[in-house]
Amino acid sequence: MKNVYLMFYEHQTRKLHKDLVGELDLNLFPHLIFEDPYYMLKPDILIGRLDHKKTFGFLRQELEDLYLEGRDLLDAMHDDIVLVKEGVVPRVIDVVKRSLSLVVATVKKTKKGLFFEPDTYIDRRLEVEGGETLVFGHVVMLSVDSVDQFAVYATVKKIIGHINDPDINTLKIVAGYDWPQTFSEKVMHDVSTLHIDVEQEKKERLDLTDQLIITIDGKDAKDLDDAISLSVEDDHYLLGVHIADVSHYVKEGSSLDEEAYQRSTSSYLADRVIPMLPHKLSNDWCSLNPHETKLTLSCIMKISMDGKVVSYDIQKSFIESKRRMNYHEVNQFLLHGKTLNDDQIERMLILMNELSQKLKVIRKKRGEIEFESSELGFIVDDKGRVLDVYERKTDEAEELIESFMLIANETVAFHMFHSNLPSIYRIHEQPDQIKLKTAFQTVAKLGFPVNFKQLGNPKPLQVLTEHTAHTPYQYVVHMILLRAMQKAKYSEALSPHYGLGARFYTHFTSPIRRYPDLMLHRLIHRFVLGESSNYKRDVYHFEEMMPSVAQHTSDQERKAIQMERDVSKLKSCEYMQDKIGHTYSATISQMMPSGMFVKLSNGIEGFVPLRVLDDYYMYDETNLTFVGNRGKRYRLGDTIKVELLDVDLAQKKMDFGIVDKKKNKKDHTHENYRSKQKGKA
Repeated sequence: MKNVYLMFYEHQTRKLHKDLVGELDLNLFPHLIFEDPYYMLKPDILIGRLDHKKTFGFLRQELEDLYLEGRDLLDAMHDDIVLVKEGVVPRVIDVVKRSLSLVVATVKKTKKGLFFEPDTYIDRRLEVEGGETLVFGHVVMLSVDSVDQFAVYATVKKIIGHINDPDINTLKIVAGYDWPQTFSEKVMHDVSTLHIDVEQEKKERLDLTDQLIITIDGKDAKDLDDAISLSVEDDHYLLGVHIADVSHYVKEGSSLDEEAYQRSTSSYLADRVIPMLPHKLSNDWCSLNPHETKLTLSCIMKISMDGKVVSYDIQKSFIESKRRMNYHEVNQFLLHGKTLNDDQIERMLILMNELSQKLKVIRKKRGEIEFESSELGFIVDDKGRVLDVYERKTDEAEELIESFMLIANETVAFHMFHSNLPSIYRIHEQPDQIKLKTAFQTVAKLGFPVNFKQLGNPKPLQVLTEHTAHTPYQYVVHMILLRAMQKAKYSEALSPHYGLGARFYTHFTSPIRRYPDLMLHRLIHRFVLGESSNYKRDVYHFEEMMPSVAQHTSDQERKAIQMERDVSKLKSCEYMQDKIGHTYSATISQMMPSGMFVKLSNGIEGFVPLRVLDDYYMYDETNLTFVGNRGKRYRLGDTIKVELLDVDLAQKKMDFGIVDKKKNKKDHTHENYRSKQKGKA
C-alpha cells in the first residue's frame, strides 16, 4: 500500500496519473484525493526524506527544508522516506520507506554474555535474534525486521569475518552496501561450460588483425576493454575504437547476465577490484590482451583535419593488439620525448595526440566544462596495508584516451537516435538555477568576476574553471561549482549531456565493467548489425525494459561511487593513524559553523573543529572568513599549516588543529580536543 506514496517521492511530484497507479480505494489511502485523471497528495501532506538529528529533524525538500521537533518524529529514523502533516506543529504521520534494512555489527562480550555493537550509530536499542554459534570478535551482517521508537529488531544474515582479519574494515564497508563479493556456483559453472567458436566468428567478422592497434591503460589494469588505431587517408584521419564484444559471451537471460545486471558496474576500491564479470571473462577471454585474437565491436570514424566526423562504420570485428601500453610511458614519450623503441607506434601516438587536442578544442567551443576533481591513489601491500597515498593526475595520455572514447560514444549515440532504435543514453541535465546562483555568489566572494546574466549557459562556468585553473583556489572553486551540478545518469530517452556540451551521448566503450555498455552492444548486434530474428518483437521487448534498466544501473553506479569513497576515506585514515602530531600544508576547502574542511597537499582531507582552537571564532559569511576575538582570520581557500590530532577509523574521519606558520605556534590545544567517536557501547 505504501508503494503508491513512495511513487510520489520517486517522481518528485504531488500528483500521479491514474494510468500510472491504477484504480485506488481512497479508504486505503487517506492522505490522497482524486481529481480525474490524477491522484494527488492532500494540500497539508508533504513527503520527503528525514534528516534526523539528535533531538530534532528536518524534512528535506527541493526548495525549503521543514523543521520537526523530536517528539513529532514518530518512530522515523535518519534517511527514512516519511509523510508529514503540516500545521502549527508539523509532525510525521507515516514512514513510507525505511532506510535501515541492513546493519553491520561486531559481536562483543560482557559479563551478561554476547551483544551486538553496530558499526554505525543507531539512536535506539539493537535487539538481535539468532547468532547462537557466534563468538566474540565476529563481524556480522544483520537483516532489519522491524523498528519501533525504542529498538531496532534484527536477525543475523551472515558472517562477514572476524575483527582480526587483515582487511576486515574494507569488508565491513562492502557488506554495509550489500555488494556481492563472490559469484555463485551456478555462475561459475556456466562460465566453465561457455564455448565460443572463435574460428567460426572470424568468418563472420571484419578482420583487423593486420592493423596497428594498441591499448593504453593504467599500469595495474587487468580488464582492457578498449583498443585504438589511427591512420591518415585521403587527407582525413581514420580513427578506430575497438571495444571488447562482451555481449557475445554474456547472453541475455543467462545466470551470468543476471549477476552482471545486479551489480551493474565493477567497483574499483583502494585495495581491490570487485568485478562485474568473473575474472575468466573480465581479465582473460574478453580483455584485449596483447598478441591475442579478440572479438570486438569497432566504431571506425573518418574525421576531417579540423576534427569533424564526416562518416563512420559500426562493425563486428576481430583484432590483435600489437602492444599493451600504460599512461605513464605514453606521457613520458609525449611530454618528455622518452623513446618507446618502436618508430611506427611513436608516429601513431604523435598523430593521436594531434587529433586528441583538436577534438578537445571542439568540445570546449560547444560548451564542455573541465572540472578538476581530486582522486586519491593508494599503494598497498599484499595484506591491504597502505604504504603511500598520492593524488591521481591527468596528462596527455589520459586525455587522448578520453577524447577517443568520447567521440566513439557520441557517434554511436548519434547513430542509435537517428536510426530510431531502442537505446540507453548517458545524460546530464542542466544545473538547478538556485543552486548554481548560490555557487556563483560564493565564488564571487572569493574575488573572481562572475557573470550572473547567463545562468544555465556553460560559458560562465567555463570562464570560472579556466580563470581558477593553476591557482591556489582551483580545487575550492571547482568543488563549489561541482556541488551545484546535477548527477549524470542513464536514460532510455535522449537528452543533452550538459557537462560535455554533447547533444548525443551514450556509454559504448566499457562493457567489461559497465552494464549499460553491455546492453548497448546487445542492441547494436540486434538492430545495427541485423541479427534480430523478429525485429518488431525485439524493439518492443527492449523499449519496455529500458526505463528500469536505466534506473537500476544509475542507482548501482551511485552506490558504487559512494562505496569507493568510503573505502578511500578508510584507507586515508589507516595511512594517517600513526602520524598523530605530524604537521602538513593544507588548503581550507569548505567552511561550516562547526569548523573547516582542509585538503592536504597529498590529497587527503580532514576537518579542523573550531572547538580545538584557542580563541573564539565567528563566521563572517560575507567574506567566507572565520574571525577570532584576537583578530586572527581564516578564509576559504587559504593555505594553512595543520597538525593531525586524531584519527577515527570507525567514523572514517580525521581531525586537525592549526599551526601559525609565521610563529610556528599552535592555534589549538590538545586539552580542547575530545574525540567524538560514535557507536561505542
